[in-house]
Amino acid sequence: MIKLQTKLKIVDNCGAKLAKCIRIIGNGKGESGFVGDLLLVTLSKFFNRKKVKKRSIYIGLIVGIKYWTTRRNGIYIKFFSNRILIFNKQFKFLGTRVYGGILKEIKYNKKNGVQKYSQKIISYTSLIL
Repeated sequence: MIKLQTKLKIVDNCGAKLAKCIRIIGNGKGESGFVGDLLLVTLSKFFNRKKVKKRSIYIGLIVGIKYWTTRRNGIYIKFFSNRILIFNKQFKFLGTRVYGGILKEIKYNKKNGVQKYSQKIISYTSLIL
């Protein structure tokens, strides 16, 4: 469960380490976000010589959360940290590699236009949970 002002770990190689959630996109009231939801984020910690800049707003895709995720077959999945991927405003992926695994719920998410880019995101990762 991701709320406003939550600190998130970035798991791609775009040059950022930590981000802070500003707003949850496309979630009705916008109270909390789960796996596959989009966020507006600002960067807290990053490297200077990469693609991202300070004081810019980016779109983040949630790929793992600390809260228990339940599947229909009865499996529960939980991560040690809240994890996101970074995109620019035109929904272009800024990294070239994804560290760690991502959940397959992203592949079947039909909201926010994520399904259009899900195959490309999955091709960057080595593990799908």
